[in-house]
Amino acid sequence: MLAVLHVVASINRNVGGPAASVPGLAMALADCGVRTSVASLDYQEHGKQTRVRGVTNVTVVPRTIGKRLRGWSPSFGAALADAASKGVDVIHHHGLWMVPGIYARRTASRFGVPLVISPRGMLDPWSLERGPVRKRIASLVYERRNLRAARVLHATSDMEARAIRDYGLTQPIAVIPNGVDLPEDSNMTTPDALQTRFPELENRRCLLYMGRLHPKKGLDLLLDAWRTLAPDFPAWHLVIAGPDLIGYGAELQTTVAGDPALRRSITFAGMLDGLAKRAALAHAQLFVLPTRAENFGIAVAEALAHRIPVVTTTAAPWSDLATHECGWWVAPESKAVSGALRSAMERSPAELRAMGERGRAYASTHLAWSAIATRMLDVYRWIVAGGPKPPCVRET
Repeated sequence: MLAVLHVVASINRNVGGPAASVPGLAMALADCGVRTSVASLDYQEHGKQTRVRGVTNVTVVPRTIGKRLRGWSPSFGAALADAASKGVDVIHHHGLWMVPGIYARRTASRFGVPLVISPRGMLDPWSLERGPVRKRIASLVYERRNLRAARVLHATSDMEARAIRDYGLTQPIAVIPNGVDLPEDSNMTTPDALQTRFPELENRRCLLYMGRLHPKKGLDLLLDAWRTLAPDFPAWHLVIAGPDLIGYGAELQTTVAGDPALRRSITFAGMLDGLAKRAALAHAQLFVLPTRAENFGIAVAEALAHRIPVVTTTAAPWSDLATHECGWWVAPESKAVSGALRSAMERSPAELRAMGERGRAYASTHLAWSAIATRMLDVYRWIVAGGPKPPCVRET
């Protein structure tokens, strides 16, 4: 039985994509018979950790000084070594610019096992431009050494693979998207739970944004677009849901509070989870992610799985939305986002439902976790045992 140890700085629910994608991959691999462990730091101020069933969970709560020093935690390094000592064939690290990446590399070297690294969008140009001095220092001190130690790099899209090559890395790249859970119709909830909490949504058509409240996500573009759209579409209401980790959401709410047209037609729902999240996805007739940079966009995949057409930007790798007629893929500019939303909201509920069904069919075919895990398992086996190169692996 193959044994894989996944290492990620955090899977606390409020931190964003990796908190969903890493546990999802780990659980799907476990379902394939892989002996799987997930090691992470528990940043308790960022919500509960995502529950990872069927795997061994290795968790260390960082000290205050460790939080300030990018996840520095000798206890976490020791926990990784202990987990690897029980037998591991591959160590798979997710994310960059954090000290746990050093521990992952050192543990792989110490036990003589191959290292796989998933940058998780952190080599994209937009991301590299944020805090460039700190990242250049980190690159010189440890991150390039970590990356060059990887036997294989994992990209979730062609766009991310190009960013990895542009960073000067030459190892094989496995291009495998994130997966998504496909809810059974019997498990779908009604929007009642959301409408009870936010009565202004009753009898309104819902445009939903769900994700971190962060400048990267283009929410300022969305507000600019909505300012022109709201008067023309009084039956529609915009719901902005997600955690505010850096205070950006408070800035957005101040902007909305000062504009009566926006104030009447926008609800800030905060972080939604469990029943509330399912209710929001059940209520939404349209989903929007106006992002400036995205290596994948797990929220888009979730919307498609829930039969919701999507509007997103060309800064995210979702050209298939247009190809499969389940959404709009436009430039990351307020005018383009506004035009796509106008086109979408002019459609009847029946037309949007038909687009949603096409999106669900696309997700079922391309994004089911079972298929994603099988492709990743092929990569692990190739690294460990050799043989023919899996079709998803690119060496140039």
